[in-house]
Amino acid sequence: MKVLLLTPPAPRLHNPATAQEDLLPPKTWVPLGIAYLTSALRENGVETVCRDLHDDSWHEATALLRREQPDVVGISCFTLGRANAHRLATETRRVLPGARIVMGGPHATFFPEHALANPAVDVVALGEGEQTIVELVERFEADGHLADVPGLALRSGDGVVRTPPRQRSEDLDGLAFPAYDAFELSLYKSPEIPEQYRSLTGTHLLSSRGCPFHCGFCSVNRFFEGRWARRSPGNVADEIEHLIEDLHVHHLYFSDDLFTLDRRRILDLCREIEERKLHFVWMAETRVDLVDEELLDRMYKAGCYRIYYGVESGSPRVLKAANKGFTTAQVRRAFALTHDAGMEPCCFLMVGNPGENVKTIDETIELIRDIQPATRPVLGINTLLPASPQYDEAKAMGLISDNYWIGDDPPPPYTVEQSVDELIYLQIRLTKGIAPELYGQMVEMGFDEKYFLMRRMVKDMASTA
Repeated sequence: MKVLLLTPPAPRLHNPATAQEDLLPPKTWVPLGIAYLTSALRENGVETVCRDLHDDSWHEATALLRREQPDVVGISCFTLGRANAHRLATETRRVLPGARIVMGGPHATFFPEHALANPAVDVVALGEGEQTIVELVERFEADGHLADVPGLALRSGDGVVRTPPRQRSEDLDGLAFPAYDAFELSLYKSPEIPEQYRSLTGTHLLSSRGCPFHCGFCSVNRFFEGRWARRSPGNVADEIEHLIEDLHVHHLYFSDDLFTLDRRRILDLCREIEERKLHFVWMAETRVDLVDEELLDRMYKAGCYRIYYGVESGSPRVLKAANKGFTTAQVRRAFALTHDAGMEPCCFLMVGNPGENVKTIDETIELIRDIQPATRPVLGINTLLPASPQYDEAKAMGLISDNYWIGDDPPPPYTVEQSVDELIYLQIRLTKGIAPELYGQMVEMGFDEKYFLMRRMVKDMASTA
């Protein structure tokens, strides 16, 4: 039996110069989901091909299906790319009417009913899928029943049923390393990588999965069912050694949601890197309340040059409302310690959590000026993500329903307290305070605070007329 695992072609962006949908978002990181599944299947003797169709046209995707002639096709479904995931499933059914089509990934896990409403999709794999895909393919090969395979969503009569949940270990050392060899690593260049390292072959790597925290805007906790699982320092170092020696990788991004949750584990990993003389540069993501002077010093000596922190806001009120679980004092301390360690502290910011207003935006501007991040903060408007606490709140208020995701619109902004125009106004105000050069570009394009204040005035006048 042959398996083909795919990420769908990326949604094209509108190109104002040509009035066509022909701009591709950047190709940033190897799709580790299908890379892990590929290794799991290959380890069990299953012929497996995986392809990232991010840059491919639909003609190229169809040609791949015809050329490979798989028996099983697995398709990753993320919220932003859900429409193309369904289009790929439909095209697969047209080209390969006898193939079994499996859909997985976060969005399919949260909305299996939507996935199975597409007649092209045979089954949905829920959550982490390494064990599930192996058992599923074994059942396909034996023409067996699927009802007792844990971790699936299946059609049953007019509805959808879930098989028993799959029990997962908190120890990830048993997983085979992702099939990095299936991808041309030099083609993946995340914008987070600074210019001096962009010539290096690189990839991202997961040393742990999940997050035990419950930030209001985030669905990671729900996807991993509140569980945090880790790999041992030796296992992670083995993968790094493989990447350096076999694939000539010299830049890594640890994209764990909480890289430093287990302090001892990271200290031991840094020791492994130093003792094995693994020469590479790297960056990671973590929380401001999960670092200290010794830890940062050891990370720096092991090659870490940058850390991204999810700061989100400089307002104590907003941080509390978003359930971040740390204080602005801890933000200041983490950034000071990171600077002192010789690394670049960077941050993610978000406009529009509960309690956001002009005052809280000004508090964020003040904090950013104090902590001096090494790069311009990554800034966005808070959007509703499926299964996040804020999504559940908005759904209870009737502001959104699960049927919203049947279409292909992007995640909507969190508008429980602010209108879209008000959120954009606050974002522009924040941009003016922390990135004046970017604000200047926005003004040249006609977007500044006055523009959105005028829009709000016009709407207010229309509503009272």
